[in-house]
Amino acid sequence: MMLGGVGFQVGLDEARRKQQLEAQRRAVAQAPSAPGPDVVEQLTGLRALLDDGVLSPEEFQLAKRKVLGD
Repeated sequence: MMLGGVGFQVGLDEARRKQQLEAQRRAVAQAPSAPGPDVVEQLTGLRALLDDGVLSPEEFQLAKRKVLGD
């Protein structure tokens, strides 16, 4: 009888997911702004991260400012 087994695994999976999301947030926050024609692609990628819940609205605005050079 493994009552706690499934719950424990779900907890581990959730912890790993949170670690991955945090690593992505740090990478976006530390990414230098790259000038060039791919600004639209960068903004689209940031918007996708915002929509997926990886970035908070504040993090999105900060990253967007970096991309736009503001």
